[in-house]
Amino acid sequence: MGKILMLVTSHAALGDTGKATGVYLPELADAHQIFEQAGHQVEVASPQGGQAPVDPGGLTENLLPTLRLLEHTLPFHQIRAGEYNAYMLVGGHGVMWDFPTDHTLATLLEEVWNNGGILAAVCHGSAGLLSLTTADGYPLVEGKQVTGFSNVEEEALGLSQVVPFLLEDALKRRGAHYSSAPTWQAHLEMDGNLITGQNPASARKVAEAVCVRLRFLPLQTGA
Repeated sequence: MGKILMLVTSHAALGDTGKATGVYLPELADAHQIFEQAGHQVEVASPQGGQAPVDPGGLTENLLPTLRLLEHTLPFHQIRAGEYNAYMLVGGHGVMWDFPTDHTLATLLEEVWNNGGILAAVCHGSAGLLSLTTADGYPLVEGKQVTGFSNVEEEALGLSQVVPFLLEDALKRRGAHYSSAPTWQAHLEMDGNLITGQNPASARKVAEAVCVRLRFLPLQTGA
């Protein structure tokens, strides 16, 4: 089977609110379960590596076993594009601060994309797509069907004035054909090897779509 890398945030502060943020654990847990059930090997990486922060809003007793996945994450600078067959950007508000400006992440994912690899994102994870460009120098999301956490959902959480930007607006500014479902409902967009989900409820759909897509691509064994 294939190898999948799940990418998570290293950012733990929710703006200047004094509150904590980080990885939204239900998204990680749901997608990871789907990947493992399909027989794929899964690893987790973050910008800084090591212990990744967790959004307390997504931490429940039944998800405590999932915390082990965040204890020893790989740092982005150690990742080679050809090592994995698919890459999934996991949400949590932390990614709004560190994913869009992480040059190591951008270089990695651009190489993955230009080599025909699978890129997936769920919820705020789509923020990691904003700085990516194609080999021709155009925004990677330009002209593509894409989704991510909606303005309405951000406003419903009372965080539209806390996050550094609104993800829906930023995707549209980069030329993406953004779409969304009503608040909190699962929504998936697939445009070739680009797979995105709107919100936490979409994590399973994204993971399932990645598994389906992997069946139609030759699996790499390493760079």
